[in-house]
Amino acid sequence: MKQKSNYIKTQKLGKISKTQNMKLKIIIGLFFLSHSLFSQLDYEKFNGNKGKMRFNKAYGYTNLYDYRVNASEEDSIITRKLSSSIPEGLLTDQYVNELLSNKKDSINFKIILDSRLLVDINVDRVCLIKYSTGSNNTVSEKNIFKAIKTGGSWRELNISNSEISFLEQILLGTSVEVLFQFYNRWNDPEYPDINKMKLEVKDDEGALNIKKLAEVVTNNTAVLQKYDNN
Repeated sequence: MKQKSNYIKTQKLGKISKTQNMKLKIIIGLFFLSHSLFSQLDYEKFNGNKGKMRFNKAYGYTNLYDYRVNASEEDSIITRKLSSSIPEGLLTDQYVNELLSNKKDSINFKIILDSRLLVDINVDRVCLIKYSTGSNNTVSEKNIFKAIKTGGSWRELNISNSEISFLEQILLGTSVEVLFQFYNRWNDPEYPDINKMKLEVKDDEGALNIKKLAEVVTNNTAVLQKYDNN
């Protein structure tokens, strides 16, 4: 009789153990699923708006991307170190100590991505990222981080010639919406000032001259700010 009782108890314990194991597997599975969604972000697949720009000659490729509008919050606010194989990851290298100080339940530092401009200059692809940082409920002024892709690999770009300086000036001085309106082939009646300025900065083929555009952006900051959705 005792043996039967012990057998029943053992059998019950076995059932409880299997149930617990199943729950544990589900929890672990959900954890790794959610973790993979946030750890495998590929910013290079984020497509923005293509446009025409030129300096001495028209660029073969330009692309403007708004992180805050097109990306989810998890993609536009960085709170951890990313892979250095992408420009956004190279940006996190600059703040690795601050990012590593973040805890799972306590975020003290974040990088706030604003917009990105990609331009092919000769055989290289140049990436400019406008961003700010947040710490202790304060947000910094917007900055520009530069990276360059040569031979299939991205690296930080520490120097600027006049051409890249014009691009920095343009991205830092405009929002994505404002710059898109300069891109736009058609005049939007909601942007009358930009429609007039386009005549000063576009060539016959509709490409934006970055030197002229940088001058217009700098000289018309107050006017353009009213169209800024930042």
